[in-house]
Amino acid sequence: MKKTLRHIVSFICEQYLIVFFIITIGLKLSFLYFGVLKLNWWNNDINAGVLLGFIITAILFSPLYFIRKHKNKYVILLATLISFLILFDTVYYSYFSSLPTVGLLGNVGQVTDVIPAINGLFKWWFLLYFIDIFLIIITLRYMKSAIKKVKKRYNIRNSDFKTSLIVIFLTFFTCWLSISSLGINKFFEVLERGYDTVSTAHFYGVLAAHAFDLTRFINESTTWISKEEKQALSEWVTEHKPPQAVSNLNGIAKDKNLIMIQVESLGTLVIDQKINNKEITPNLNSLVKISHYFPNDLFLYGGGHSSDTDFVANTSYFPLNDSAAFVRYGRANYTSLPKLITPNNYSTFAYHGFNRNFWNRDIAYKSLGYQKYYAADNYKKGEKINMGLSDDDFLLQTADFIKKQPKPSLSYIITLTSHSPFNITGHKNNLNINIDDYPNQVGGYIENIHYTDYALGRFFDKLKSIGLYEDSLIVVYGDHTPVLSKFTAGTINYDPSSTQSKEVPLLFKLPNTNVGKLYINRGSHLDIMPTVLDLLGIKNSHLMFGQSLFVKENKEVINCPGKVSVFSGLGDCDSARNIEMQKSSTIIRYNQFNNL
Repeated sequence: MKKTLRHIVSFICEQYLIVFFIITIGLKLSFLYFGVLKLNWWNNDINAGVLLGFIITAILFSPLYFIRKHKNKYVILLATLISFLILFDTVYYSYFSSLPTVGLLGNVGQVTDVIPAINGLFKWWFLLYFIDIFLIIITLRYMKSAIKKVKKRYNIRNSDFKTSLIVIFLTFFTCWLSISSLGINKFFEVLERGYDTVSTAHFYGVLAAHAFDLTRFINESTTWISKEEKQALSEWVTEHKPPQAVSNLNGIAKDKNLIMIQVESLGTLVIDQKINNKEITPNLNSLVKISHYFPNDLFLYGGGHSSDTDFVANTSYFPLNDSAAFVRYGRANYTSLPKLITPNNYSTFAYHGFNRNFWNRDIAYKSLGYQKYYAADNYKKGEKINMGLSDDDFLLQTADFIKKQPKPSLSYIITLTSHSPFNITGHKNNLNINIDDYPNQVGGYIENIHYTDYALGRFFDKLKSIGLYEDSLIVVYGDHTPVLSKFTAGTINYDPSSTQSKEVPLLFKLPNTNVGKLYINRGSHLDIMPTVLDLLGIKNSHLMFGQSLFVKENKEVINCPGKVSVFSGLGDCDSARNIEMQKSSTIIRYNQFNNL
């Protein structure tokens, strides 16, 4: 027993710096786990995840046990790199509500464009992630001296090679036990199919989630779909693809102009609400009354964030969890809304008042079938608000572009002003909000979305003046909800832990009618494309993962409360949805759109 204890003390004296950082980094990961990701505190599901934070840190440091020369420098360097990863995870999650993936390395060119928004997320306490490193750098000389004195006083020799091997074996064994406690089958399911990084982190810890993601990325980048897999995929599509649903509104907008407006950070939480006795979105409120309105529409978020909404709305495919489809697969042969309506004599154009290469949209829109993409370089200079050209300048100029296009036309429009960091300028403070009365960014968001609503009202007025408003099918929806803390403002009571954080408004203003209707059943962005095709009366034989929202009954569709509906017919919602997401991902990754 004394000999074993002596070996342990010898090992700690030899590897004191590594032991110190395993503890401090494990604590940082635990804070990220509970303080940032806000996972439920200490229950059976996440015990292993917390433990694995410490264990995987120990595994990462284990090769350094055997280094003698410059050992401390390598230890401090590795500790610094892991601390920067934790910081990056914190900032990224604060902005995107997800953890970064290896596939997103292809998106690094997008970072410079959102730096103004991300800068506002940095906090002084982020420096605490590096306090252990600063402390060691300052005290390292004294610690080395103290360790030497302890070893000399108690006649402790340097730990041998065998002790380090035993420690490494025990570390890996404990790691395996922790994984086994969650189920081996589940481990391989996560590795093979892939969950999003936050869900993976819930069970296996943040570092393990990144390891899973890296493994999948390498596997997907070095494998090709076989003939047998192609055949199996084709058979699955043939067996499970439902016929395109047709509603009693089928063809009601046949040969009419189609104007789709994707509004940045527009959540249902602001619709028909007031603050300081003023309507926050008066123009959208008026539009709701004369439109077919779905207040519970669910957006789908993946590795491409805002660009995922473009992708989902135009293809009716699930986004990818680990990367941006537009960036990584921007040249794929997508089956899409523009491609399906072009044979019906439609011209197709996309409009966004920002950099044309952001999220690789310039390339991806061509793959979707848009004939031209109008980006910031096509617009006259105007007022810049937050990330780009103000919505008022952008929308008014866009109306002029639409007027000149061959008719009927598809106009796909993306607004920008209500993008974080939600800065307020004097002339936009029309609701007279004191931002100090509300949590971080809340007041700015409400004022921003109010300004965007004003710009939309001016855009609708201009469409009316040039004769395009009544003769068009107008679709308006939010790309996603804003990332905000819990707050109360006027008539709004917002709780990000509720379904409010998932719900965006979806409106269909039918041509030549002012009759509206409220639909409380849930839809998702997957349903936008099939619903539009239904209203235009255009048939489609390609696979879509959504359904027309105006079809009252479809026995093949499973209604999943709080989630997107699925049509796989494979039992419970979770298994059906996961299989559909897997098939969607396979089609995207291997560009199988034209082979089904």
